[in-house]
Formats: sequence, structure tokens, C-alpha cells
Amino acid sequence: MDPIRALLEFLKERLPQFDAEIESRVREFFAKFELVPKHEYEAQLAVLTNIEAQVQQLESRLAELEAER
Repeated sequence: MDPIRALLEFLKERLPQFDAEIESRVREFFAKFELVPKHEYEAQLAVLTNIEAQVQQLESRLAELEAER
């Protein structure tokens, strides 16, 4: 089940007066966001972490090479 549908079902269960107008506003609100699945987010986070580590290693190596001059 997609997260927006789950949220709408949650609201319908708890708010008896929940109607189509509110549902359409919630859908419009979430349509403005570019949401990605959690596994894709985590994969991109892992790539970023790896790149940051590589940059730190290169900076350290560069500092060593400059110190040797």
C-alpha cells in the first residue's frame, strides 16, 4: 500500500468527518514532494558516505605530499 493511501485510511478511521475535499488537499500537498523509496534513499546515503571517505583520504594524501616538498 502506498504511504499516501495508508495515511488517508488512517485519517478516515480516526476522523469521521473526513471527506473527499480533505483527501484531495492531502493528495495535492504530497504531490509537491519528490518522494523516493527508503531503500533508494539508503543506497544513495551509502554512496555519499563512501565518497566522503574517499575525499578525506585524498585530502590526507595531498596534505602528506605537500608536506614532503
